[in-house]
Amino acid sequence: MEHRDILTALVDRGTAPGAAGAALSAAGVVKGHASAWGGAGNLYPIRPYTLTPAALEAFTVRERIHVSVDGLGEDLVDLHGMAIYRRHDPVAGDGHGLDWAGSVITAQFLALQVTGHSEVFGQVRVSNTPSRPEGARVRPTPPPGGPDVGVMPIKDCVTMIYPRFEIERLGRTVDTGAQVVRLESRVAMVPPIGDVSRTSRRYPLYDEDGRRVGELVGADIEIGALLHHVPVDSAVIPEAVAAAIA
Repeated sequence: MEHRDILTALVDRGTAPGAAGAALSAAGVVKGHASAWGGAGNLYPIRPYTLTPAALEAFTVRERIHVSVDGLGEDLVDLHGMAIYRRHDPVAGDGHGLDWAGSVITAQFLALQVTGHSEVFGQVRVSNTPSRPEGARVRPTPPPGGPDVGVMPIKDCVTMIYPRFEIERLGRTVDTGAQVVRLESRVAMVPPIGDVSRTSRRYPLYDEDGRRVGELVGADIEIGALLHHVPVDSAVIPEAVAAAIA
């Protein structure tokens, strides 16, 4: 389906605001998610339970990591910076229509850069690995009563990323090797302003020579304000990214 056909279908169904968001009342629009840490500042109106077509988007982000490094110690580190996603057109989930509850939305993770300071590690910088397939998937959440009952309006979100950790007092950059880091959350809107996704397991950390030097004990990422929104022609998820977030 072409980009304009998708947008027209969403507007006709009442599940999209139109290109400028003019169809929405001020009370129904989230701008910077006033209840979230990011505060006001969105350049594009966002409404819960609403589908929008493909776009390139940049956000402020906050990340908290719990890291242990051999010979240095262990610490919780708060980091701040930004992230860039290429969000694809929504598609109808199996057996569902093209609406918020029944749709599947994917995004390709293009960039992550966050920096913080630790009394144990010194300056810490975390980035993604653009050469690897990284992305996010939002899909229908089955209700407790089973698939025959329908789907819930709050959707499951999974983010898959290969993070790299530049640690000042270690003097090198470490990563999780071949293991992709999985973060999970539940979302009521896309872009997911104010969402916090978390890991549920530990990941070993390796240096450039493949030697294990520590452990990522846990991490969470919070999406803050939407800094930039650029609609793009219909974006199709790359096969490698689709496989990574399946």
